[in-house]
Amino acid sequence: MRVTHHGLVERVIAGIQNRAEQIGQAQQRMMTGLKVEKPSDDPAVAEQILALQCRISRSEQYIRNIKNGLGSLRMTDDALSRINDILVRVRADAVEGSNQALSSQGRRALAEELDQKLRELLTIANQRYGNRYLFGGSETRQAPYQSAEGEDGWLSEITPRSGEPTTQLELIFDQGERVKVSLGGANIFNLGDGEDVFSILFDMRQALADDDPEGVGGVLQRLDEAIDRINTTNAMVGARINRAETLLERLTKLGHSLTGQVSDLADVDIVEAVTHLNEEKVSYELALRTGAKVIQPSLVNFVYL
Repeated sequence: MRVTHHGLVERVIAGIQNRAEQIGQAQQRMMTGLKVEKPSDDPAVAEQILALQCRISRSEQYIRNIKNGLGSLRMTDDALSRINDILVRVRADAVEGSNQALSSQGRRALAEELDQKLRELLTIANQRYGNRYLFGGSETRQAPYQSAEGEDGWLSEITPRSGEPTTQLELIFDQGERVKVSLGGANIFNLGDGEDVFSILFDMRQALADDDPEGVGGVLQRLDEAIDRINTTNAMVGARINRAETLLERLTKLGHSLTGQVSDLADVDIVEAVTHLNEEKVSYELALRTGAKVIQPSLVNFVYL
């Protein structure tokens, strides 16, 4: 097969252009820090990167869920601790109020203090977490508990606004794993058989106001049951917090590992990239020198052209 001068020139020019393109690609990798920018660069590696990025995205969503759930759980844990503190103080008042030696004025003062403790409990029961009520169950926009005052200025009742809020909100923390991140008010204040924390305190306050030491002492067992219920619930919430924190730590480590794998596949090795760029520059300069010799014009070239 006869190779003409014209054809040889075209092949030389094509080779020079190819070398220039290789330099451009090497420089692009240096600027972006990526050796795989689009699937066509390396389809197999690009597929691996895409799969890893999908796993990273799911992991990040789980982490957001966990952090949001932890915020709710920690606030619930704090609220339960405060409720427990109030009930422990109320029990101490009940012991004092049941003492026959205490004067009627002393019991009246304890009754007034108890009314303030009832208001503290009401505030906790209607506590907010972000834009929702912490113990509202499925009804997050409306305060779960409402109250009324008597003519004496004391609270006369505390009742659920719309039935008993029992729903516990759930979030997905991992594939196939849902964790309850809140409690309905009934899970905390309702003790069963028509009994709740508020009714115990109302009965005790009435006995104090009536100067009835035996009536005051009669609520002690009911208070102990309420305190036990709060402590059990608090332990359950603590277990959920521990589980969430463990999952958060594991998913965070997994995210770092997956990100590292993506980096290994997609990121440029700077030393290797600089070496490759220099090699391409040498090849380009060699192609130019070779081409300059091949493409030197002659009278024969002009006649042929």
